[in-house]
Amino acid sequence: MKFYKALTICLLFFPLLFCQLLPQLSMQNAMAETQGEKLPWDKLYEKEPPRKEETGGSRGAVELCTISPESLSGEEIRIWSDRPLFIWQGNVSKIQIRRRRTGQVLWSQKLTANNNSVMYSGPPLQPGESYDWVLLKSNDDIDSFQVSFQVIPAEERDRITADLNKLEKQLQQEGATPEKIAYAKANYFAERQMWPDVLQSAYEVKNPSEALTKFIQKIPQQFCKPLATIRM
Repeated sequence: MKFYKALTICLLFFPLLFCQLLPQLSMQNAMAETQGEKLPWDKLYEKEPPRKEETGGSRGAVELCTISPESLSGEEIRIWSDRPLFIWQGNVSKIQIRRRRTGQVLWSQKLTANNNSVMYSGPPLQPGESYDWVLLKSNDDIDSFQVSFQVIPAEERDRITADLNKLEKQLQQEGATPEKIAYAKANYFAERQMWPDVLQSAYEVKNPSEALTKFIQKIPQQFCKPLATIRM
């Protein structure tokens, strides 16, 4: 008799308890789906073109691998951001950004040991303009290596900006996290082979998930296999 009484009480109260927990469970599931843990960051590498072969020169060997901005396929480096992220592997004491047409130094940044990335903090780079990213191994202002890149022309840049704003607005309305928005932007750039902007989208996430952290940690081995020995 006691058993049936207990069963009756359970049947009466369990649906109520379940109904009380259901909204909480649904919210937890929704949050889990948008926290970035399930975002396929690593799949972006499948869209990466083969890295170009490094060519030789004659001024001694420098162990250095430029990662971003860099041309993976050997084609012209084109970026969307007017405040790009610079990533490399190897020892560098200072980097500069120079206007390609005139050689004018627009920005210079001294680096600490083991510093392998830095965000550009100079005046906004101009659409359609070409620039040289210069890496120096010592403070004597003798260039060790340089990479040329172009900020895409204004019309194309405005079109991409409008696409990104529309994408971000839509995801915000859906309650997406900053990382999910960053992933959508990174995927957008990966489809267009604009890898400097892919990597910058990833780096700008303030509280990265485990999946994103692994994606970032894998960048050097993905783009420098093995560390390039560039002859100047």
